[in-house]
Amino acid sequence: MPQSKTHSPGQMVSPSTSVELQPRLTQSWFDSLPVKKRNQFLSNLTDAEAANLEYRWSWWARSKQIAPLGDWTTWLLLAGRGFGKTRTGAEWVRDQVENCGKRRVALVAATAADTRDVMVEGESGLLEICPPWNRPKYEPSKRRLTWPNGALATTYSADEPKRLRGPSHDCAWADELAAWRYDEAWDNLMLGLRLGTDPRAIVTTTPKPNKLVKSLVAEEGTVIVKGTTYENRQNLAERFFDKIIRRYEGTRLGRQELDAELLDDRPGALWNSVMLEDLRVKQHPELVRIVGAIDPAISNNEGSDEHGIIFGGKAAGKDGHLLHPGRSIDAR
Repeated sequence: MPQSKTHSPGQMVSPSTSVELQPRLTQSWFDSLPVKKRNQFLSNLTDAEAANLEYRWSWWARSKQIAPLGDWTTWLLLAGRGFGKTRTGAEWVRDQVENCGKRRVALVAATAADTRDVMVEGESGLLEICPPWNRPKYEPSKRRLTWPNGALATTYSADEPKRLRGPSHDCAWADELAAWRYDEAWDNLMLGLRLGTDPRAIVTTTPKPNKLVKSLVAEEGTVIVKGTTYENRQNLAERFFDKIIRRYEGTRLGRQELDAELLDDRPGALWNSVMLEDLRVKQHPELVRIVGAIDPAISNNEGSDEHGIIFGGKAAGKDGHLLHPGRSIDAR
C-alpha cells in the first residue's frame, strides 16, 4: 500500500477512535475506479486511515468471507483447499472480540498442534491478522490469548473432548471439523456455548461425508456457505494451483477437496459410510494376529496413483478389525 503524505519512516501509527473509513469502501468499489482516482484516493489517506485500511477485513474479503446476516447459531463454511477458510475464521473471531462484545472464545482444531500452528500462529492465524495496536498476548503454557480489552481465547484439541466439558464460552471457532475423531468434542463445545445473549460459532472445514458434518448440515440454526479453491486463485501460487488442478480436477477427490462438494457414497459400493460408522469402535480388543497389505502404484511419477496400505487384526473370537492408519500397532 502506498505511504500517505504525512508518513514518517519507522513510525507506528494506531488509528484513533475518531478515524473511521466509510463503510461503503470495499475492494470491489476501489477496483471500479479509474486508475487516476485510485491513486488520488491512496495518496490522500492519512497515516491513521492507511493503517485502518490495511487491517480492515471488509476491504480485502470476498463476499463469502463475511459473516452472513440473520439469526443463526453456527456458520458452517464448507470450502475447498486454499479458499481462505483460516483467514475467514480468524477475522470473524477478531470481529467478535473487537466489535461484538465477546469475551470468552474457544479455539478448537483436530489436534493441539493444529490449533497452535494454524489457528494461532499460522500465516492466517490470529497473531498474524490482528493489528499491532490490538494484538492478543499469547501464553502457550496456559493455552490462552488475551486481548487488550480483556477478552480471552482458550485453545483446545478435539482429540481431548473432556477438556471441553466444563468451560463456558460466548464464541467458538472450530477448524477442520471433518477431521475430528470424536463427535463428543463437538457436543461438549456446543453445550458450553452458553454465555452472553448471542453465543455463536464458526466452523471452517473441507467437507467430508461423515456423520458429524452431515448432522451439522441438517441442524436447525446452521447457515451454510460453500466456496471453491478457484475463488482464491489470485492469492495462490500459480505452480501449486496448476499442479493441484492437473492431478485432481474432475476426480472424485477433486470434487471434494477443490469444489467443496459434500459427496455421498459411491454408487454400487459394497460398504457405505453409514454402515462403517455403525461398526466403528474407539478401542479394539486384544488382537491375536495382525496383517498388513500394500497395493503399490505401478509407476513412479507425478501422475501415479497413491500407494494403498491397510492393516487388519483378528480378535480371539470371530471378529476382525481394520486399524486406524494413524494409530501405533502392537504386533507382538
